[in-house]
Amino acid sequence: MRITPLLLIAALAASLPAHAVDSYVGFGLTQAPSEQRLVISPGVSARTETDPYTRIYAGVYIDQNFSIEGAYHDFGTTKCCNGISDAGFDIDTKAWSIGVRYEYGDAQWAPYSKLGYFASDSDGHELTISGPVAFSDSDNGLMFEGGVRWMPNDTFSLRGGYEWFDSERGGDGGITVAAEFSF
Repeated sequence: MRITPLLLIAALAASLPAHAVDSYVGFGLTQAPSEQRLVISPGVSARTETDPYTRIYAGVYIDQNFSIEGAYHDFGTTKCCNGISDAGFDIDTKAWSIGVRYEYGDAQWAPYSKLGYFASDSDGHELTISGPVAFSDSDNGLMFEGGVRWMPNDTFSLRGGYEWFDSERGGDGGITVAAEFSF
């Protein structure tokens, strides 16, 4: 797994004066993409099963509106057609992302947008006529998140929005909710 985005966040955070650092951490869930129907042969089809996505993130405010945010995303497992040769698969995907988040609005309600870069690794197996075959792939690209953050007090907030990843196999995303703690 690539750790360059995490090292970049650490370097940027370390370069800020200690008294000026406002930071946050959070945990979120993203709705998995809807099930996809795969046509195996004429008259035979199957649906994929996908786990909800989870993520852990942390950020450092550069000023009142901008922050740099890094995240670890667990895209869960995507499965289909177990027991069907040349159609079954079971793939687990994880990713890192780093981006710039911009918030605007008043202190309690703040719409936000985040633009960044992600790198992911997928591992698992495919079922073939000769048996299971290991699968491994890497991907990277742009990611976007947009939504609103509600902050009922100075240390806790909830945020909800839409998160999207532009991967080589086509973009994908979902509705996301997260709990965030500021310090």
